[in-house]
Amino acid sequence: MKTKATARLLALFCACASFAVQAEPIEGVLEKSAPYSALFSVSPESGDLIGYPFKNQSAVGKTILANCLPGLLCKIGKAATRNMENTDALKFADQPSGWLEITQAKNAGMQTAVFGYDKKVKTRFGVVSVREEGNLLLFKGKPISPAIEGNNSLDIVAHYEIGQSDVLLLQDTGGIACPALFRFITVSASGVRVTPEFGTCSDLIYPTWDSKTGTVTVAMNGFRGPFESEAEKQKAYMTKTEFRFANGQLTENGKSVK
Repeated sequence: MKTKATARLLALFCACASFAVQAEPIEGVLEKSAPYSALFSVSPESGDLIGYPFKNQSAVGKTILANCLPGLLCKIGKAATRNMENTDALKFADQPSGWLEITQAKNAGMQTAVFGYDKKVKTRFGVVSVREEGNLLLFKGKPISPAIEGNNSLDIVAHYEIGQSDVLLLQDTGGIACPALFRFITVSASGVRVTPEFGTCSDLIYPTWDSKTGTVTVAMNGFRGPFESEAEKQKAYMTKTEFRFANGQLTENGKSVK
């Protein structure tokens, strides 16, 4: 089920809204079904949901499914589409304003989806910022305890107001051996709490927020490490992991992260 927060985030990354797209990039969140799967995106002009279905067993389908994972943002660098009027074979809960079947797809791959790479965010309880010197995390201008320091860069990539707390998602950018790791920061009237660092080392993430449960989910693929064989790299790249943060607890595929 798509939440309102998911729709707002999708709108930031919609590459086009026209119902007559030819040889242009498109992107959306992949939902896998049978015999069709689809990318779902939101028109930035109208706010309408748009569906881009494709046959799983077609050349287009094989290209997309070999390079994109369900529940993550998928971008096709060069795509051709056509209006799809007979939608009887489509098995999706979402009913978009229009369906554009993807008939050609080149350069398909996953993309990250974050709100931005900010160094300063104003929460309801004070400003959280990153000091450029040393990539040190500050709250109200002072280092938090224990100290949080980034490697090559430390950024605030998402901000949620959940009940009586503000929750921030931090990205610690590293090098080629491990491009990115993440933390959740909870800011409340009682101060700042920090989760353990988490991630697969991939910087391709898709965070979503369930406003009913207050749960933030960060889906990501595996990292193509620099030391594995090509087969191992592709297997890791096409493995999905979900981290969930709710009620101060962090889990990885349902297991507690400590």
